[in-house]
Amino acid sequence: MSTPSLTNAQQVRDFVETKHDKPYDAIDPKKAKLPEGFVVCIIGAGGAAGSGLARSFAQAGTAGMILAARSQTTLEATAKEVGDINASIKVASVACDITSNESVANIASTVKSQFNGRLDAVFVNCGFSGPLSKATVLEEDFEDVQKAFSTHCLGIWLAAHHLLPFLLESLGSFIVISSISAQSLIGFGTTSHYCTSKFAQARMIELLHAQYADKGIFVASVHPGGMQSEFSRAASKDIQHLLTDSPDLVGAFSVWLLQSEGKGKRQGVLNGRWLSCKWDVAELEAKFDSIQRRDLLKFRMVVE
Repeated sequence: MSTPSLTNAQQVRDFVETKHDKPYDAIDPKKAKLPEGFVVCIIGAGGAAGSGLARSFAQAGTAGMILAARSQTTLEATAKEVGDINASIKVASVACDITSNESVANIASTVKSQFNGRLDAVFVNCGFSGPLSKATVLEEDFEDVQKAFSTHCLGIWLAAHHLLPFLLESLGSFIVISSISAQSLIGFGTTSHYCTSKFAQARMIELLHAQYADKGIFVASVHPGGMQSEFSRAASKDIQHLLTDSPDLVGAFSVWLLQSEGKGKRQGVLNGRWLSCKWDVAELEAKFDSIQRRDLLKFRMVVE
């Protein structure tokens, strides 16, 4: 039987009528203006979405960029892309395991030593899932469940714990790259460990909003769309044709979120909420009054 809770993911997808699969004029990062001296940290910079974020912020003219990932090879590749776009950007690369306290603390040390403590935005783009074919609790492996919760939940806590002090100084932004799976209960790929840990991750963003919004911090969960990546290659061949979104879409959307023009109104409305980079931003802006008045795009228990 179909119920509102079971169909919520599709309702969220369709919150805005027009959906995009690649950057478009309204979110062109080359037309955006960031605050002077802007420094962004991208944790998970070696993946598809991570490199898309790096390219977009490079195109927008960020002054500094901290790239963090497990693989030195992918870090070097992303750093080269950034340099090819804008050689004037100061880039620091940090080998990082998002589930390691010491490892994430090293990012904070890099902010201090190489950027004099300046940090304006943090993006946490780290994800893990076991085989999508093992969807139920009885089919899943313990190791996959443990790794998913460590990556999605412990990881975001560690990033916030170590990096929020810098953001409190700059009145900066903390954004997690989320997934539509946070709202999903049925359908292909709804493994219990992935969906529930992504839900908890999005709820953590709401908690950070409750704790730090009045101190000037902007937080959000951003769905990056469906793209070809190391993560998606583990998915069934049956859904590969659906993974057609450009990795640069989430990057361009994220620059739009943080750009100087219209920042006060935009972040005032969207702070603490779950967003999709696929949503047309003009149509999203047309819903701002409704979003604020009805407190939309957040999780809640429905009661009467």
